[in-house]
Amino acid sequence: MSQQLLKGPAAEEAIRNYFLSIGYFVVRGCKFKYNQFDVTDIDLFLYGKSSAFSRERLNVDIKNKKTPQALERIFWAKGLQQVLGLDGCLVATTDLRSDVREFGLEHKVKVLDGRFLARLTKSERSHLARINEEDFIAEIEKHSLGKLGGDWRGRYEASKSRMLDSLSFDGANAWLNDIDYYMSEINSQSNSSPAWRMIYISISHLLICIDFILREHVAAEHEQRKLLLDNGFRYGTAGKSFTVKVGKMASALVGSIVTQPGLSQTLERELADQASDVKADVLAEFFSKSQVFASLFDSGKLFEGYAYLEGVPLPSSLPAHAQSFLGVIADFFDRDRKKILI
Repeated sequence: MSQQLLKGPAAEEAIRNYFLSIGYFVVRGCKFKYNQFDVTDIDLFLYGKSSAFSRERLNVDIKNKKTPQALERIFWAKGLQQVLGLDGCLVATTDLRSDVREFGLEHKVKVLDGRFLARLTKSERSHLARINEEDFIAEIEKHSLGKLGGDWRGRYEASKSRMLDSLSFDGANAWLNDIDYYMSEINSQSNSSPAWRMIYISISHLLICIDFILREHVAAEHEQRKLLLDNGFRYGTAGKSFTVKVGKMASALVGSIVTQPGLSQTLERELADQASDVKADVLAEFFSKSQVFASLFDSGKLFEGYAYLEGVPLPSSLPAHAQSFLGVIADFFDRDRKKILI
């Protein structure tokens, strides 16, 4: 049963549902952090795919108040867009003045005014068959016992924050680790639905991340994409050359401090072995396939939808192509597919 939302959150949910209905991938309530400081919340983060070669990332600022201070919100939204390096921004406001919309247009900020919001609340597009963000968070907190049980909410907030500034291989590897963690939690709980919610939402974020990474490699050969993905999953954003350089620096430092013969070479070899043990080739082979990477955006939206269904589906009820994403991630972490695809 969904809780009755306050005026602000209700508007955010309605506008999120609207953008979902017109084809965007949408994340609500992304915290923008700088180092360890919480700077601000982005009401909605939109990710769109208009063609094989084109992606857009937008921030949406929403104020559903009697005194919305719309002109100030335009400055705020535009500033956030520029700081985050996004492609555009929108402001949703109850303000009805035409000057607000015109000011937004002058500064390339789209304004969804009070007339639009009034129409939206009556539209089917603002009411989708899914739970809201508040219910989602309440469920995962209840079943993970807050910070005592792995701090699922903290992990989820971190996952959303990565959508703003970590659509890279470092971000992808962080999402993979999240998925592995939730997979390990499936059998430890009497109710597996919250774990599956977290698996599905983490997979959706991962797929959008890989889609963003590969957007500039659409015309590349299969082997080129495979090599790019292998290096990224194995060594992270910095790549193999940087990892090897750091390994050599670390071994040289150890050698200058410890006189034990061969220790520095052993350390350097151990670092190389650890990188080679990562089964990055499993992921690289799968995601480099043309039919897979072409479907990443749509598959990301599909898994996001699974995560927010009132009754979370088990993997066995998903279509074959959705199961394939779960299967390859299970393979990557040496998990038994049969125990995952239940």
